[in-house]
Amino acid sequence: MPHVTFRSSQFSSTPAPDAINAMLGKDLAHWMRDQMAAAGFETGDVIAEDYGYGFWLTLHDAHYWISHAQYEPPETDKAPVWSVSMDDDPGCLWMWRLRKRPQPGDLLVIARAVQDCLAANPHVSEVQWWMPDGSSSPAPPPNGMNPVA
Repeated sequence: MPHVTFRSSQFSSTPAPDAINAMLGKDLAHWMRDQMAAAGFETGDVIAEDYGYGFWLTLHDAHYWISHAQYEPPETDKAPVWSVSMDDDPGCLWMWRLRKRPQPGDLLVIARAVQDCLAANPHVSEVQWWMPDGSSSPAPPPNGMNPVA
C-alpha cells in the first residue's frame, strides 16, 4: 500500500476523547476527508482505530481505506511527522469485493489527489512517499508530481 509521511504542526498532538490507545490523527483524517470530498471523491465517516483514524473512500464503485496517524512525535524544533496510507484491501468487509473490485491505477489516482491536498497546504513540509515495493527509501511523488519542500 502506498503511504506518505510529512511534517505539520496544523494537526493536534493531543488525543481526541474517542481515541483508542491515545492515538492521534482525528483532525488530520477529517481534514483529508474534506479535501478528498472537495476533489470529487465519495467519502465515509472518520473512524477511530487502534493505530489512528481512517475513512472509506469510493472510486469507480470500489472501496479504499485511507488511514491517518502520527508517525513521529514532535521534535524540539520541528513539527511532528504524520502518515497517510491508502489501501485497497477491504479487510473484514470482503463482501465489497463481490460488488466491485479495485481497478488498476485507482491507488495512483488517490495518491495523486492526496499529493495535491498536501501540496496546497502551506502548513505541510517534508513530504515523502513510500511505495509497496519493499524499499526502505522514499519514492518520488506519484507520477512525477512536484514534491513539497
